[in-house]
Amino acid sequence: MSAKPRRKSVGIEPDRAAAAGEQPKRRRLPSDERRVAILAAAAELFAEEGFAASTRRLASRLGVTQAALYKHFRSKDEIVAALFEERARQWGKEDWHAALALDDAPLAERLGRLYARYLDAITGQSMRLFVRAGLDGYGQPGRRGAALTASILEPVIAALRREAGLADLPTRAMQHEEREIAMTLHGSLMFLAIRKHVYRMQLPEDLTEHAMRQVRLWLPGAIAEMRQLHASPPEEIVPQLAPRR
Repeated sequence: MSAKPRRKSVGIEPDRAAAAGEQPKRRRLPSDERRVAILAAAAELFAEEGFAASTRRLASRLGVTQAALYKHFRSKDEIVAALFEERARQWGKEDWHAALALDDAPLAERLGRLYARYLDAITGQSMRLFVRAGLDGYGQPGRRGAALTASILEPVIAALRREAGLADLPTRAMQHEEREIAMTLHGSLMFLAIRKHVYRMQLPEDLTEHAMRQVRLWLPGAIAEMRQLHASPPEEIVPQLAPRR
């Protein structure tokens, strides 16, 4: 049986010495490129082995020393934090407030297509990282709560209020139960991504129809619950859910 080919080191390129059978020289990458290379290798490693994988394993995969890693990141936790910041930027490029407020299409269609694009931006690697972070105690799903609320759940709640003819967010602050209503939809759609990328179930590459169906099923009940909620006095709001001024 032939030996498996070795994984190529990041930042290595062949030169004349290599062609002559000598050890190839390591190309020194600019600092920003090296950070990108480290994060790419970290994403691959942690998605495969979990966050218990050591920085020694990461350095070995990159073909560098641990000391070289720490020139760019002070600790493993800092690598993990930067990794999830990058994934959050990839998932959250859309302006949900603008998309839900300005389009004249029915709310179910607007929301369904927004979530379809959101799901399309989720890769298998990023979804496995997200799940592993929770299982391995890194708490990234919990830490993203405020960002998720601001970028997705708040716009959804604002759109629901407009659809139901209720007070807008500047008039009446977001309530815990409203966030839970929006989270019901978000969670069901994220489970589609988990089924596809973590369970490896046979789902279509394009999840648009699945997203549209989930929204259509959820929307009538969500509007009814919002109206009932607003018929009662407002509850006390925790600071991170208060509307931004």
